[in-house]
Amino acid sequence: MPPMPEVIDMIDEAAGLASGTATHALRRERPEIVRLSQTSFEAALRPRDPGNFSPAERAALAERMARLFEDTRLAALYAGLVAAEEATPALRALADPAAPAPSNPRLAAILRHVDLVTLTPEAATVSDIERLGAADLTDRDIVTLAGLIAFVNYQIRVAAGLRMLEARP
Repeated sequence: MPPMPEVIDMIDEAAGLASGTATHALRRERPEIVRLSQTSFEAALRPRDPGNFSPAERAALAERMARLFEDTRLAALYAGLVAAEEATPALRALADPAAPAPSNPRLAAILRHVDLVTLTPEAATVSDIERLGAADLTDRDIVTLAGLIAFVNYQIRVAAGLRMLEARP
């Protein structure tokens, strides 16, 4: 597996925060949140034991979520992670919400769930989790997917807020 590009702080990268700006300094007033956010990124995208979700698959799903939110900066960052993993064309297609649904039942269920929870989390029910199990995702897989969705959606929202702060006069 090729090494992932080194990222100091993925939320700063997602927000486009330059070192030395007021917003960058403001984030550093809560160093524990900065550290825990980066630790969450590492756990969601680059865990020591990726289980049944390869790093390329995780990055492609993260890119998809960023695209669903039309966050071009974050989508480009995740596209870079997908490329660094030398993902297959089929895995790269997972990142495109406009691509046809895959014929693989596991991947189709994963994409449906990612889209549902990213766009309309209030509509998700227990039956949606059961659908994942019916598509042969293990309990660990479901927890892994939930963690990835939670982190990327958190990251999208925090980055958007930081960009708004940066844009203030």
